Amino acid sequence: MKYVSRILLFGTLAILVFACKKQVSVTSDNEVRFDTIRSVKNYHINNDSTQPSCNLKLTFIYPKSYPDAAILDSLQQIFISSFLDEHYSNLKPQDAISGYENAYVENYKQDVSVFLKDRTNTGEHDENNEDYFSYYETISNSIIFNKGEVLSFQVKQVNYKGGATSFEYLKNHTINLKTGRLIMEDDIFNSGFEKLLTPIFKNDLLKTNKVQTITELENLGYFGIEEMLPNGNFYIDNKGITYIFNKGEYSAYQLDAIKIFVPYNELSLILKENSPISQFIGK
Repeated sequence: MKYVSRILLFGTLAILVFACKKQVSVTSDNEVRFDTIRSVKNYHINNDSTQPSCNLKLTFIYPKSYPDAAILDSLQQIFISSFLDEHYSNLKPQDAISGYENAYVENYKQDVSVFLKDRTNTGEHDENNEDYFSYYETISNSIIFNKGEVLSFQVKQVNYKGGATSFEYLKNHTINLKTGRLIMEDDIFNSGFEKLLTPIFKNDLLKTNKVQTITELENLGYFGIEEMLPNGNFYIDNKGITYIFNKGEYSAYQLDAIKIFVPYNELSLILKENSPISQFIGK
């Protein structure tokens, strides 16, 4: 009887655990709660408002709370290191922002010092050259997808350090909320996935630009399309995977960044079973 009772007790507990186990929803938002830090930092040479300056503008969305404290810590580290760099990843969000602001101004001061020293040594003095020596940088991020224990976000950075053009860069990341780790291409694709994605990228560019040949794409300012490989700069949602190729990767800087969306049904041959995104396949 004791043996039977133990079996019944074990079975009852198993049923209760199964019943109480949280089901992952692919339609409701994950339990991450976000906050935003907005910051503007200005500095003029010698604190003289008539002199060239640097200007830093930051809009940082970051995970503020999550039921699992260890996962939350990992999320914040990923968000901070992608928004700023790994040097700040162990700091609290506000401390990281403040540290980056101070470093930005100090780096500008050092550049100014070198600039003024070179100008003194050459004996040159050009008011236009002084205007040329103003910097600015804007960094912002956005949440792209937040369901099914998958979290995708994008960081946009624009900066200018003299010259005729500014620099713009987009970084994309997707996190597995079960582990608190970034989802990499090897986590979702079978080996050899590059060979399938290259023609998909090429055909998408041909269709998007309404041309028939690679030569026509090259005439528009694209290059290296026949060897276009996945670059790890992607985000995931419930419909597919979107790759971003920044200016200068496979296109002239005058063109916008390349954005290629690939639906899951075009990836059936290379998607791994039981990957962090399996719940979205076939939806």
